Parts: sequence; C-alpha cells; structure tokens
Amino acid sequence: MSNFSHSSNYADSDLQVTLPGGRIYHVHAGVFRRASKFFAQFLTEDLGAVLSTKARKDGITLRYRIDLVGMETGNARFVPRTVNSMGHCAAFNSLLDIENGKVPNEKFKHYDNVFRSFYNEELDIENTNLATALQDCMGMVNIAEKYECVGAIRESVDVALLRQGQVLFKSISQNPVPWANFACRIHSPSIFKDSLIHLVGKWKMLQEDEHANLDLPVIAICQRKHEEFQLEKEAIELRILGHYSTKIQKAESDNPGRIAYASDIYSWMGLCLFRQWFAQNICQGSNLQSNDGGYSFYLLLSKAGPAYLDRVQREGFHLYFPMTQKGKTVLENHLNLYKAEVQGFVAPLMANRTQLEFQDHNRPNHLLCLEVSEEDYPWHAPKDGSEAGMDRDKLQSG
Repeated sequence: MSNFSHSSNYADSDLQVTLPGGRIYHVHAGVFRRASKFFAQFLTEDLGAVLSTKARKDGITLRYRIDLVGMETGNARFVPRTVNSMGHCAAFNSLLDIENGKVPNEKFKHYDNVFRSFYNEELDIENTNLATALQDCMGMVNIAEKYECVGAIRESVDVALLRQGQVLFKSISQNPVPWANFACRIHSPSIFKDSLIHLVGKWKMLQEDEHANLDLPVIAICQRKHEEFQLEKEAIELRILGHYSTKIQKAESDNPGRIAYASDIYSWMGLCLFRQWFAQNICQGSNLQSNDGGYSFYLLLSKAGPAYLDRVQREGFHLYFPMTQKGKTVLENHLNLYKAEVQGFVAPLMANRTQLEFQDHNRPNHLLCLEVSEEDYPWHAPKDGSEAGMDRDKLQSG
C-alpha cells in the first residue's frame, strides 16, 4: 500500500499538515474543514494566508499549515503555523527520530488512517485477525474523538471491521457489551444493531458488572427494548393459551349436538394435555420470565413433534387415563396436529435478525428476533434527555 503522505501531494493543495519525523501531508483545507470541527477552527478563510500575485503566478497554493507537536512528551496536539504571502512558513519540520524510541510508530499509522478516511482512501489496517484490526480501528477512533472527526471515519472503520465477516459477528454475540459501547462511539448501525439484539436477547443472563459497564444511553435503549419484547412474548403466550384448532370449532348454524363434540374427544384430550404442560411451564418460570427470556421453552414449541410431550412424558397422563395402543397413537396424532398449529405462533421468535450465521447445533442460547430501527440508535435518541438523562440505578431496576 502506498504511503498516504506521498499519494496525497495534491497539486492544488492549500494545507500542509506536518507530523514529527518529516511526515508531511499536502492536502485540502476544505476537506479537513468539513471532516473535523477541530481543524475547521484553524482553517477559516480569514486565517488563511493572502497569497501575493507573484506567489499565485508561480503556482503556489499553500495558505495553511498545522503541525502535530508534543507526541514525545505524551501531550500530542495540533497547532496552527503562520504562512506568509509567498506560501512559506518559518516553522521548521521536526526530524525527531521516531524509529529509536520516543514516539511509537503505530501512532503515526493511526493519524495516517484518519487522513485516509477524509479522502475515502483504503485504510492501512492489519487484518491478520479481529484483534489486530480492532486495535488499528481503536487507534483511529481515539484520535478522531480528540479532533472531532468521528463522523468522517465511521464508514471506513465499519468497512474495515466488517471485512472480518463471521469472526466479527461471533465476537459480538459473545461480547455484546463492549461492542455496543464501541458502536455508539463511532455511530455504527451495523455493529450496534447486532449488539442490541444480543443484549436484549440475553438481558437477564448478563452479569451485574456487564450491566454496569454499559454506557447510559445503551442501558436506556436496552431496558426499553427488553420491556417491549417482554410484552410481545406475553401476547404470543396468551394467544397460544387461547387457541382452539379449527378442527374442533363448530358453527352455530350446524346446530352441533353431543355426537358432534364426542367425535372430537381425542382432539380435546390433546388440547387439555398441551395446556396442562404449557401452564406447568409458566408456573415453573420457563417462559418469558426465565433467565434466557423463554428461549429454551420457545425452541421446544418451534420444533413441535416429539420435542416435547413425547411418548415417555405422556406415560404419566396415561396412568390416570389408560387406553389401548391404538388409542394412544390416535391421541398422539391429534396432539401433534395441535403442536404444528402452535409452532406457527412462535416461529417469529425463532427468527435470526443478526448477521451471525450458525447451524442448529451451535445456535446462541438466546432469542435473536428483536426488531431494531433507526430510532433505536443512541445517536438518534430524543434531545430532551428523556432517556439518556435517566439515573443508571433507575434504568437498571426497570
């Protein structure tokens, strides 16, 4: 990859940015002004040099210069230099020996990548693994936050991390707290969406310190989304409890009698058995009140068939209601038909709205169906402080 300080020697550049060790960038003040509020304060029209007629005839375009100083002492900062009417600056270029000690090379790489982002150029990111890529991206973010240009690097950082593919999405699923906070820092919709889905899906499974480590805006949104999600699951459970198969429903116009209802006895027995099992699971807290948000319970319902209330489990029922083997088979068939109908009610809960790919055997043990919209991003939160301004303890207590 070419060195950006060389590839960026634009013929019409009017800004020189100088870093220690003779790293010089000839770039455009307008680009830096739009990318960074910090740089913009030094690059106003009235602060630029008024070039003489001779300078303009000689093709000189330099009007601004900004130098990075203080890196060797840990107090890095950009300072403006005065450029005269001939496009010259009296300040000398630092020839600090960066290879032998005082200033780490990686710092310059991060500055270089930030400037690349301003021009939508490819970043110099170490893609050996997610850890190295994240280290480079974090270096960029730290600089961008300091110089108020996070918006200008967001897309570049997003692309650099998304190139890690499933390695990234697996990491988010396992560590949603730091990823959610990071996504807030750079306003990354793709990373925040996955992080939020995993956070809400395992909200009750998170440790106390994990809740404490979440940024306040993230806690507010997670708490709200969790409460909304609980209501959605409750509605589905109520719908299941109140469901009657169309097979046993009768029309008043048919004037059904005892024989009509008696012919459906096995369907009613299956319904009774299912509701008893369902109610027991609710009483045991296996539903939406469980630590996994009902994931294991809904997973069984989504599989239907022998996944639950199989022949072994039904033996207890037959101790009180014995029947022939043929009768048991007929009951099983009617029960399976009812399970298949219930299966459709919980299907939306088993949807995967993250970018994580997996097989049934390695599926995360929490729900991944949360719907996330732009309004759920912290940087789109209300400006009146109705969420972000809430007390952390109040948010966590729900």
